[in-house]
Amino acid sequence: RDARASESLGYLRCLSGTVAALRAGALGGVPREWSMTCVRQGREWRGVFGQLTDDGILVRLQYAFRGDRGDRGVLTRDPIDTSVVNGTARALLRGLSAPLPGAGRFEFTPVPLPQDKFIEVWFLPMASTPVRAVVGGDSLIQMSADGGRELGHGRSTPPIRTVSVPLEGARWTLASSEDRLPTVSELLIAHMAIDLVPEVRVVTRQYESILTRGRPGWTHRKR
Repeated sequence: RDARASESLGYLRCLSGTVAALRAGALGGVPREWSMTCVRQGREWRGVFGQLTDDGILVRLQYAFRGDRGDRGVLTRDPIDTSVVNGTARALLRGLSAPLPGAGRFEFTPVPLPQDKFIEVWFLPMASTPVRAVVGGDSLIQMSADGGRELGHGRSTPPIRTVSVPLEGARWTLASSEDRLPTVSELLIAHMAIDLVPEVRVVTRQYESILTRGRPGWTHRKR
C-alpha cells in the first residue's frame, strides 16, 4: 500500500503540474480534443498528451518532471513506452466513467497505476496540500494491461473523513480507520505531511508506523 501511495502522489503531482503548465501557456497550443494522462518513464513522471484512436493513443506532446524532487517541468521528445501510455489512457477512460466516491461532496480523481500484468485504477482524494485533506473512500478497479477490459473491482471502501496537518511542530499523528494496515489515502497524506513536520505517525488499532524526514522507509512497532 505504501508503494501505491508513493506512486499515486507522483501521479497527482504530475497531473497538477501539467495542468498548471497548460494553463500558463508553457505547453503552447494544445487542441481540446487531445487526451492527457501521466505515466512514469524511468525515474521521471511525464504528462502526456495525445489523440485517442481505435488502436490506442498517438503521443503528440510530453511534459517531463525532473530534478531531485521531480518538480522541474520541461517539454521533451525523449522516447516513451507507448504500450504503457496506451494502457494507462484506456484505463483512465474507464475510471472517468465510474461514479466517484463521496457523492460529489469531496473531490476525488481516478489514478491509473500500471503493474506488471494489469493496471490498477485507484479512486483517491485529490489534494494539493495536506493542511486540510480528505482520507478514506479508497476504491479500486483492476484493468487488463492494455486497459481495455475490466478484471475486477473492490467491494468495500473505508469511511471518508477530513484531517488537518499542522504547519509546524515536531510530530503529527494520524489515527487510521484500519485494524492493521493504513489505507492508501492515509499513507498518501502521510507522505505529503512529511514536508511540513519532521515526523509523521500513522496509528492503526494494532500497529504504529513512523515516517521520519531524511530517513528511508517506515519504522513499525506493535501497540
